[in-house]
Amino acid sequence: MSFYPQPNKYQCGPFALKYALVMLGIFKDEDQIGIIAGSTWWAGTDEIGLSRAARRFKCRMKHFQSSNPNDARRMLVSELKKGYPCILSVDNWEHWCTVVSYQKGKFVVIDSEPDKVITIYTSSQLVRKWRYKEKGTGIISYDGYALIPKFKVHTRAKFTPEKAKYIMYDKNDDLAKKWDQYTNDLINVCRPRTKLSYKIITFSEFLRRNQINLVKRVANWHGEPTYSELKKILANMKFVAEIYDLVIPENEEKKAAIDISSIMMMYSCGKYGMDPIY
Repeated sequence: MSFYPQPNKYQCGPFALKYALVMLGIFKDEDQIGIIAGSTWWAGTDEIGLSRAARRFKCRMKHFQSSNPNDARRMLVSELKKGYPCILSVDNWEHWCTVVSYQKGKFVVIDSEPDKVITIYTSSQLVRKWRYKEKGTGIISYDGYALIPKFKVHTRAKFTPEKAKYIMYDKNDDLAKKWDQYTNDLINVCRPRTKLSYKIITFSEFLRRNQINLVKRVANWHGEPTYSELKKILANMKFVAEIYDLVIPENEEKKAAIDISSIMMMYSCGKYGMDPIY
C-alpha cells in the first residue's frame, strides 16, 4: 500500500482515490477500492464508481468543472485550501490523478502512472495535463472532484512541495512504500494536535530527549541493527508525525518511549531474526 505506482493501466482510479483517502488518514487497499468502484480492465473506472467507493468510506465526491483554465484552477485551489484532496480527470479523460496541496504557485500531485508517484507541477503544467478537448465539437473542459469527508478528520496530511521532494528521493523509497504502517503505528503512540492541546511535546522534541537512549538500547540488546539504521527509522517517524501534525502529551512521554522502543525491537527481530534468550 501507500505511495507506489499502479501495476496496470486500468487501476488509476482506485489508486487516485486511495491517495486522496491517505490525506485524510484513511488507509485502504486499491484492490478493495477497485471492487467497490467496479473497475475493469476494458473500461477502467468512471466517476460514478469512484463516488460509490468514496461513500463506502464515509466521504463524498464534489464535482467542479469549467471550460476556462483559470477558473478551473481557482476552484481547485479553493478546495485544496479547505483541506480537501482533489481527484482530477487528466490526459483527455484517460487517466485519474490526485492533487493534495498548493503552495506558492506549485501543486503537489500524486500520480500512480510514473515510477515516482509524487510529482510537483506548476500551474501551467497541471492545466496542460488536465485539459480535455472533445473530438468533433472541440469543447474544452476541466473536471475535478473534491473528496469531502462526512466525519471529523483527526489526522489530515499537509504536504508542501519541499516535503513532496523529500519522499521522492531514492533513499526514502522505504518510507513511501511503508507510509501507512508508519502512520498507523504513530497514531497509536501520538495524538493529533488540536486547539485544546496543552502540555504536549512534538515528535522532534521527543527524539531530542530520547533518541540516543532508544537507539543504543535496541541496537545493543539485539546486536544486529546499526545505529544509523535505527536513526533512519526514527527519522521516518518524525517526518510522518510532522506531515500529520502528531504530538505527544507530556505526561505520556515515558509510555511513548516504551512504545517506540518496542516497535524498533520488533523491526529488528523481523528483519534479522532472534534466538530464544531464556
